[in-house]
Amino acid sequence: MFKVLVSDYISEAGIEILEKEAEVYFNHQLSREEFLDIVGDYDGIIIRSFTRLDKEALNKAEKLKVIGRAGTGYDNIDLEEASKKGVVVFNTPTGNTISAAEHTIALLLSLSRNIPQANNALHNGIWDRKKYNGTEVRDKTLGIIGLGRIGSYVAQFAQGLGMKVIANDPYLAPEKAENLNVPLLDFEEVLQKSDYISLHTPLTDETFHILSHKEFATMKDDVRVLNVARGKNLDTEALVAALKSGKVAGAGIDVFEEEPIDENHPYFKYSDKVVVTCHLGGTTTEAMDNVSIAAAEQVLSVLKNGGLPESPLNIFAINSKDMNKAKPYLKLINKLGNFLAHWKGHERIKNIEVEYGGEITEQQLKPFTTSLLKDILDPILDHRVNLVNAYLVAKERNISVKESYIDKPDGLNNIIKIKITTAQDEYSIAGTSLSIGHRVIEINGFRVDLNLNGKFLVANYQDRPGIIGKVGTILGDKNINIASMQVGRKKEQGQAIMLIQTDTKPSDEIMSQIKDELNLNELTFLEI
Repeated sequence: MFKVLVSDYISEAGIEILEKEAEVYFNHQLSREEFLDIVGDYDGIIIRSFTRLDKEALNKAEKLKVIGRAGTGYDNIDLEEASKKGVVVFNTPTGNTISAAEHTIALLLSLSRNIPQANNALHNGIWDRKKYNGTEVRDKTLGIIGLGRIGSYVAQFAQGLGMKVIANDPYLAPEKAENLNVPLLDFEEVLQKSDYISLHTPLTDETFHILSHKEFATMKDDVRVLNVARGKNLDTEALVAALKSGKVAGAGIDVFEEEPIDENHPYFKYSDKVVVTCHLGGTTTEAMDNVSIAAAEQVLSVLKNGGLPESPLNIFAINSKDMNKAKPYLKLINKLGNFLAHWKGHERIKNIEVEYGGEITEQQLKPFTTSLLKDILDPILDHRVNLVNAYLVAKERNISVKESYIDKPDGLNNIIKIKITTAQDEYSIAGTSLSIGHRVIEINGFRVDLNLNGKFLVANYQDRPGIIGKVGTILGDKNINIASMQVGRKKEQGQAIMLIQTDTKPSDEIMSQIKDELNLNELTFLEI
């Protein structure tokens, strides 16, 4: 019989499922030392956020075959180490979707009708109907930033209340929004038109402080803001300033930039305008049951049948005997994919095409294409994309995927060309793996030759004398050292592309200065 350790609290419903087919030890109060002493005896482990499965713990877990995370986050699991040891890792991200969506609506209504404030006043013997007069949500406009799983349910619930719903989600296929009867608009347009704004985005470099001073200034007066997503998506200082000025009429906040918060948090100065909860969005009896049952069922499936969990986080797709040959190409495709993701990932991707030439075609290509999808989509989507679910995620997003061969790879031993088609345009990149490293040899049809490693400025511009010198002068004046530079063009005075490798990241102000003074079509910073 399999042995399963449950070292964090899950609901009894999950324990009962496990006990039917496995020997279960359930103890959510183990010390670190106690956990390390016994972890080596178990085939499977179910955890939440408390247990740390780092390299030390995984080295002791000699029998371990599967780790189930009852919930979404998995920062406490060393995925790389688990993968090296052949341990399947999965989470259960959908189990608390309804709870988080309902909590959003609860905060929305609480803000609109001053329910917490009126409740507190009445408990203190104050009856003041005039002070706590509210506003109806019917016919008001709710702007949703991030129309993923939770955002979609929030949209449906809000429509049931008679609200008009609009959204911004650059990665969602328009037909999915149409099925929800939710218009997809530009980010600024959503800010300008909404009476309520609700955040439902993952935390990425792009979404960090996605609502800050500039965004609040763009919003309607007396707007109400909700955040049941990630604390650092919302700039606390900016929201406090908007509350103080009266620009924001109220805020419903479940997540914070630093948790837990204490009585000195600045939101508490505005208790008449701000409703706060202690990260309760996904915490209901039903959600706990859902994630516990899902984790238990999938752990047993992996142990009994070698099955794949619904939301795997690691599973590799290349046989170990082929790995040495595959490693250089996997690294190359990783860098090319990350380049595209950080360069054009903010645009909704419709098609991804990849061409292979040379020695790489001697191997099975699907693992490389799968890895490419993961590298392009993972940085920009609201749930983990991995080698198992990459094709499924692309299909769900209506992204078509095509792979083909290059008959004559220009004398190179290997070449990978990638083209993405977005709602705005087409973009391409090609590279090769050499003994000296991975090189970019073409971008958007322009021939270049650059080591694909480090910090880059990518500029598109109309070729004319003086551009290169002026860019170098501005960066030099700002103490930004240029490591290398490549320029590509197809004809004199035509469109050109410039890649500048720098030692440090230029500030936004420097980027704006370069783009504006030189009238560049585009200037982007990315790090590979």
